[in-house]
Amino acid sequence: MIVMSEQKKTNTIYYLCQFLGFAIMLSLSTMAFFLDPELQGPEFKDSIPGQLMRALLSYLAFFLLTHFLLRQYHSHNQSTEIKVYVKVIIQCSLSYAVIDQVLVVLFQLPKPDMFMYQHGLALEFSINFLLCIISFLFWSLLYLTITSIRDRRKLAEQLKDQQLASLMNQINPHFLFNSLNTIRGMIYEDEDKAAELVTQLSTLFRYNLSTNTKAYTSLGEELAVCQHYLAIEDIRLGDRLRLNINTSDESLKAKIPTMGLLTIVENAIKHGIANLREGGTLTLNSEIKDNVLIIEVINPYQQSLVKSGTKVGLKNLKQRIELIFGKQGTLSQKADNDIFNVNMSLPYDPFQNE
Repeated sequence: MIVMSEQKKTNTIYYLCQFLGFAIMLSLSTMAFFLDPELQGPEFKDSIPGQLMRALLSYLAFFLLTHFLLRQYHSHNQSTEIKVYVKVIIQCSLSYAVIDQVLVVLFQLPKPDMFMYQHGLALEFSINFLLCIISFLFWSLLYLTITSIRDRRKLAEQLKDQQLASLMNQINPHFLFNSLNTIRGMIYEDEDKAAELVTQLSTLFRYNLSTNTKAYTSLGEELAVCQHYLAIEDIRLGDRLRLNINTSDESLKAKIPTMGLLTIVENAIKHGIANLREGGTLTLNSEIKDNVLIIEVINPYQQSLVKSGTKVGLKNLKQRIELIFGKQGTLSQKADNDIFNVNMSLPYDPFQNE
């Protein structure tokens, strides 16, 4: 559906440009009929309706040739040989020159006192043919320039989608691996709690499988995913895990990368609170400020107790933010006085369910 929509948009722009070009050329011709001193005599004034009809039909032929010959050729022929391009341009130019000459004869139009019109039909046709070649060559260059820009943009979008899909495929196994390690450690301590952990994990992944094809989601939906994960950690850590969540209603509608908040929360618990004997409070703040979504996750930690890991989570999230939001999105982290702070700033964009 997205591809069809993009194709429809491209076709609309193409036809709009064709129409504007047609209107401009016809307007210039009309102005020439009324402003050119050579066309002010009685003979030419009487032929103005015929001249305008000839211009209308002539330009219509030009745009039909560009659409059904040049455009179709450029769209379906991938050859870059100059000979092949010259051949189709000459074919269009010859067709147009013949049509234009037939219209002059058909409407019995008088010819101005100009060099090309006073030295025979052969010279008139040759000059007209040369002008047609220049016109069709200009149209081709303009069309190829615009389509090449469009194709490069489309390729960049496809590469971005592929990178996002690759990063999403990376983050899901990473999260599953960490969750299974949590359950494994609980089996030897409390089998009932381990069974409850498996139930919570299955609920979490059932929810995640329904959303992991999307590059982004709303903060509200992501917070719901985090609640499942926090339920797992609550079973494991008990009173050692305390929560302080402060989110504005407006911020819950904002667009964020899928599993973005979950990645930050998991990092805060795994590398911070879970390592502390007394545990600690995980603080989550979100607000909209100057049309920017600001998410802040704060947790206590002890540097000497932090285990080295793959560091996939936050690195992966930073890459996804750059792909989705460009330079407008940032992810920063700061450690000070045994407090670890992760800040995610994104341009505010209300999430729309597709």
